[in-house]
Amino acid sequence: MEIHQLDYVLAVAHHQNFSRAAEDIKVSQPSLSQQITKLESELGTSLFERTTRYVQLTPAGREFVTHAKRILSEVSEARDCIQEYVSIKKGHLKLGALAVVGYYNLPNLMSSFQKKFPGIKLDILEGQCEDLLYMLHSSKIDAAFVQITKPNQSFRVNTLVTDKMVLVTNYLHPLANRLSVELKELQNEKFIITPATSGHYQDFHNACLIANFTPTIVMSCAVVKTMLSFVREGLGVTVLSSKVAEEERDAGIKIIPLTPSIHREIALVTRNNTGLPPALKVFLKFTSQWLKTESEPQMPVMQQLAQSS
Repeated sequence: MEIHQLDYVLAVAHHQNFSRAAEDIKVSQPSLSQQITKLESELGTSLFERTTRYVQLTPAGREFVTHAKRILSEVSEARDCIQEYVSIKKGHLKLGALAVVGYYNLPNLMSSFQKKFPGIKLDILEGQCEDLLYMLHSSKIDAAFVQITKPNQSFRVNTLVTDKMVLVTNYLHPLANRLSVELKELQNEKFIITPATSGHYQDFHNACLIANFTPTIVMSCAVVKTMLSFVREGLGVTVLSSKVAEEERDAGIKIIPLTPSIHREIALVTRNNTGLPPALKVFLKFTSQWLKTESEPQMPVMQQLAQSS
């Protein structure tokens, strides 16, 4: 008994006609008939009742079809399983990412993954949220590190980082020495902010609307260092995620908490379907394990050295 013979039996059972079955599975009709006759001889019973008017399953044939479907399903699952191992050895992932992921620990995630699975090539494409989500929806990338601003049934969202926005001014600004600033106090400020296609912009803009004003935007810029260079020159103020602002802190700027808080999330987003590439499944599983490690309290370096000595 061979796998292709099971396919032939299912095709004839479906079409109840040898010619149509042969055409469907793209083999010659004599070859199809020969293989089924050979299988019936091996089994010692007929699977089909043949007349000049129809072809139908015998009782034994109906029982055989039930088992054949299960066998072929298990064969398909086995092939998919093995393909995952093949992909681990040699695969390719296209990942979209916000430029700010470098301010968090996400490069460590990708570096750790690459070290464990050196056969999987990672291509990183930077962009704004809306652009990356469009590319993900269009299957131009496999996953994206983005900020989700509203639910979307097309995507599966795995939150990686939570943060909140802070106000950043130059050191001479009237608000520079405040312990905190209410968002509604900023309605007369000039803002240097990320492009409108970014999740950061959308979250900030929505928060301003809730505070009953529309922000005055004098410049749109995607690069944090460039934005801050204009803030230092007094062209305007900006809002950044707190971790990003802290990484860029220097004597020329002031970082002030905002109230109410404007929360930010960076998530690993994939398409919400079951047909994920094997290499992506491996990456998602690794990310889950990496998050658990990141959330565990880290032992101080000196204590680690003392225990190892």
